[in-house]
Amino acid sequence: MAQYQTMKLLVRPPTDAFCQALSSHPERDRIDPRRALLQHQRFVAELERAGLEVIKLAPEPELPDAPFVSDTMVVLSPTDPDRRAFLVVLARPGQPSRRGEVDSVACCLRRLMPAASIEAIVAPGTLDGGDVIVYGNDLAVGISARTNREGAEQLAELARWLGYRVHLCPVRDRLHLASAVTVLGPHRLIGTAAGFRSLDQVEALGSHVERLLLPDAELPAANVLAAGGRCFVAAGYQGAVRAMEEAGETVVPVELDEFMRADGGPTCLVGILP
Repeated sequence: MAQYQTMKLLVRPPTDAFCQALSSHPERDRIDPRRALLQHQRFVAELERAGLEVIKLAPEPELPDAPFVSDTMVVLSPTDPDRRAFLVVLARPGQPSRRGEVDSVACCLRRLMPAASIEAIVAPGTLDGGDVIVYGNDLAVGISARTNREGAEQLAELARWLGYRVHLCPVRDRLHLASAVTVLGPHRLIGTAAGFRSLDQVEALGSHVERLLLPDAELPAANVLAAGGRCFVAAGYQGAVRAMEEAGETVVPVELDEFMRADGGPTCLVGILP
């Protein structure tokens, strides 16, 4: 989705319930909701400093994972630049406890994008937005523990209607496709070997796509939010920062370790709108 010339970003702050967020991280028991809120506020300030329009959703005190807005939605622009009909796809998260997050996001999207077509993933399909990456006219969907084949096929049918080439990719060793590979631009991706392997198994990347390959030790830095002419990445991964800067990117490290303890990163915390 880095192809949007302008962006709005939906965000939602964490609440005290964030300590109960779903996570497989070894330090999940150390999540500090108050520190997470401070980190979220600083992250939002960096986004606004980059000139991005940030739309703040109300907190959801009963929904621990609600700050991970990206999993609730996918917004696609038409591949034909002469068309302006955007498509909003409301996700159906793979974890039933997260499905209540979608309603408030849907209400916001209907208000902000009244002309958009709105569709929804329906049972038995499941889809987390974190399993979707878009680069140019290509869209990859990870089939993971959270996104099943039925959900991926529903999104694929809608995306093909807009002109996207769709690739359904296996994700077996991590939470989401975007946990190990993300988009810096329509022809540039960053990720670990495992992230690129998911795409290569279905020949999702042509020779025109540049790869910035990270070592496994820098896996959290494969989750990069490219927005506003900057690359927002979790702080503490100098190899990833160096690789992006050498490729000509402007990098903004942000402290997000509380969200990493909940298996999240920069892309997880925003819903991207055109």
